[in-house]
Amino acid sequence: MTSRSILEQLDLAASEFTFPMMDNGYVYPADVRMTVYRDTTRWLMNIEILGSGWPRQGGYHSFQNCLHLFGNALHRKYGTANEDFLDVIGDLPDDPLFDEQYDWYVRPQASAVSIRGNRVAIDLSLEALKRAEIPLVESPNIDPPAVLRSLLPQHRDLLLATDQELEARNVHGLPQWLRLNEWFHPDLASNELPSGCETFQMLAEAISTGKKEVYRPTKAPNTKWQNWPEGGTL
Repeated sequence: MTSRSILEQLDLAASEFTFPMMDNGYVYPADVRMTVYRDTTRWLMNIEILGSGWPRQGGYHSFQNCLHLFGNALHRKYGTANEDFLDVIGDLPDDPLFDEQYDWYVRPQASAVSIRGNRVAIDLSLEALKRAEIPLVESPNIDPPAVLRSLLPQHRDLLLATDQELEARNVHGLPQWLRLNEWFHPDLASNELPSGCETFQMLAEAISTGKKEVYRPTKAPNTKWQNWPEGGTL
């Protein structure tokens, strides 16, 4: 468990397109979270990318939290897998979210959604979305990215992975060591690699030494969805 080996794995994942890309052309980003586990010889990093898929995915399955796993204490290969796409928003039979004809356009009169079985009120009026500075893909049609972004930050905890979902991927029971809700992320589309990014350089050193104080970033976080306008636009 060295800084070099950690960065090598992250770079390899980036070269294989399994490291999180904030401006992934097929996903409109909404939020992120990183949870790091470690002991004296093992490490596990779980990066959550909450977003909405492209129109052809459509429907409630377009709302997903994708978990990306890295480390030397994995139950599978690093990166992401089909079982790590968590559906977070479901149907309400008495108040359907989507237009009957298209699973991408949202009914303007929809007043609630189900998040993990919890009925959550929504306000999708154009006035509310404008106040929140949430753009529409094809205005005035309301779309899944706008729905998801409107639910943040009030319902963020419901939308992200539960403790049980995270622990199910921590198969060796490593203790949770660090959690980040934002950070400076490399621009993979511009050929930036994790090893060249201050965030992951510091994290690799902190993880390998066990010294949290090594993580003292100087760059402002850029993981807010507003910083990645190209996400989902393919």
